[in-house]
Amino acid sequence: MKLKAAIRKPFLMRIWENYPKTWKFLIDLGILLKYKTLNVKKLPDKVILPCSNILFVNSEENRGRALLISNGITQKRLTYFWLKAVKEFKPDLVVDVGVNYGECIFSTIYPLNTKIYGIEANSHLLKYINRSKDVHPNKLQIKIINAIASDMDDEEKIFFIDKHWSGTSSAAYIPSHNFIEKVPIKSIAIDTLLSGDWSYEAVLFKVDVEGFEAFVLKGMTNLFKNSVSLLGFIEFNSEYIEKLGICVEDFLIFLKTHFTIYVYKKDDTLVKAVNLNYIDLQNLFGTNYIHTDFILVKDESIIEKLELTIQSL
Repeated sequence: MKLKAAIRKPFLMRIWENYPKTWKFLIDLGILLKYKTLNVKKLPDKVILPCSNILFVNSEENRGRALLISNGITQKRLTYFWLKAVKEFKPDLVVDVGVNYGECIFSTIYPLNTKIYGIEANSHLLKYINRSKDVHPNKLQIKIINAIASDMDDEEKIFFIDKHWSGTSSAAYIPSHNFIEKVPIKSIAIDTLLSGDWSYEAVLFKVDVEGFEAFVLKGMTNLFKNSVSLLGFIEFNSEYIEKLGICVEDFLIFLKTHFTIYVYKKDDTLVKAVNLNYIDLQNLFGTNYIHTDFILVKDESIIEKLELTIQSL
């Protein structure tokens, strides 16, 4: 297997971690080109999403500014998946772990019977999230929880808020730059949050927590076992997982116990990963470092309805 050290990290990640001033310059340039000003008071504090929902953002923070530049869509792969999943899957439970500003959870309108939970550990984002919630058509169905989703309840964790780019705030990963605020916060397991109500016909979830995914998913096992059909989207970052002392192979075995795994390649096509192991992933991407997204499926009948491009491994 040929290792490609030069691409161990995605290009943009390397910039905002190692060159925050350069990243800020690029964001400012985008703002200037779009709005013809860098005066924060003249910048909008919200984005109108394609579905006409409103997403409130902090126009002084880089990820908020990136959402302004991109009309509220910075993760096209996730947004496409989420919109199709809600439309075709019609979930009766939605769980978004790692809400950030709410680019995912507020991107669509849900069935009237859907219970919707959003978990976000960064308290600085709550006022924007709650403003977006308050004007959302499903506002009475949405609950926002300020906590770290984990496999244990009421543990005090240290959450590292990345003041330079809120999307890389994490309980697991400390960026190399100095724009960090350390905040203590309590943990909660999703199974506990649901108060024993673990049996659903259709569960849709997203977990994007910068390497902490293994703990979050372990705290959802009762939900996985008791629900009829599940469809999930998670970020997979092998470097962050290993930094937490988790064996990547063990994490993959856990996932295979509950789901069929579909892996996004760089061109956004999906590979159905039957009997997937870590070496297979390294060979697939041609590198020892893997940063991609997985779709997790229990009851594969739904996957065809999502109109995704799927290849054989």
